Amino acid sequence: MTVLLGLSAAWLAGTAALAAIDPPGGVGGAPSPDRQLLGVVLTTGHLRARIVDNTDRFCPLGDSMMPGYNGLAALIDSGQGRNIVTPAGLNYESCRTVPKLGQRQDLWNAPRLAPMIIERLDARTARLSQKGADAAGLNVEIVFNLGETYVDQTITEWPDTDIESSYTFWASYMNLVQNTSLFLHGALKDDKEARWLEMTSAGHNGSGTGTFFRPCDPTGKTWDQFLVDNPVRRQAVIETPESLAATERAGFKMGQMVTFDNFFFGFVDDHVVLWIFRKPGNGRFNSWISASGSEAVRRLAWDFGIESGLQKAGERRTYYVRLVYKPYAGVDDVLREVEHFQNPGTP
Repeated sequence: MTVLLGLSAAWLAGTAALAAIDPPGGVGGAPSPDRQLLGVVLTTGHLRARIVDNTDRFCPLGDSMMPGYNGLAALIDSGQGRNIVTPAGLNYESCRTVPKLGQRQDLWNAPRLAPMIIERLDARTARLSQKGADAAGLNVEIVFNLGETYVDQTITEWPDTDIESSYTFWASYMNLVQNTSLFLHGALKDDKEARWLEMTSAGHNGSGTGTFFRPCDPTGKTWDQFLVDNPVRRQAVIETPESLAATERAGFKMGQMVTFDNFFFGFVDDHVVLWIFRKPGNGRFNSWISASGSEAVRRLAWDFGIESGLQKAGERRTYYVRLVYKPYAGVDDVLREVEHFQNPGTP
């Protein structure tokens, strides 16, 4: 008789529930490793990704079900061998329109609560969609395409009635990274010109204390040389007076980002995680960082938002986002990746 040790009743119940929901997989009817995982699994030569809708799913870290999280729940490089995002993943978290629209218009996390549809388009592509009337006013389609070293998100948004503006927020929860900072090239309020900056937070703060910056020079640095102090000694999951003071002692100052070059990057060990945003014809991208990811400082959030202006009923706007994930090969390689995606056709 096999004795199961250390497995909670909740784990067993969750596993049984997922097994009942998920169809059999594998070749010739053989069980697939993904059989008990909700969502769509995409694979290439080196990368493996799992895309999920906002159906509740089991979270082994907390021995519970994940409510409403969606999008990229797993991204694994065969050479590194670990999931770089938490079970919350990279998800469509928040939406608001002016004027307010949709059945859940007063809920900050309406996209997590309204019905979503997930579809596999091919071995490398999946699509999530949601009706604005069910959520907070914007119809949204998110197409995920997995490449050899990246995941592309093609995001299309449109309202059913004329709006003055909209804002969508996309949270990216990372999994136990050593270096919790992001690096970008941009200008803060009162800067005379753009420069390289390291961006951090002192911890999550619902009142929005802000983000902190200090100058950096990425030229010639290897991945490990970007980590100049231990974030655990200065950050907190929830911002405190002590974490604020420690952040300032480390040379960071609170700042307001006014422009950035539509990319930022961080590190998961020796791999770079690089977000690139193609400049939209309408609207703009912005960046955000928080130490709020989960139970630990190192499960932080590297986020972005999309702001629009006036938009007519039925007018579709498409935004292009690329997440590059590969071994870090220097800042010049980062800039080549940025140029290639922001300017299609670049060699």
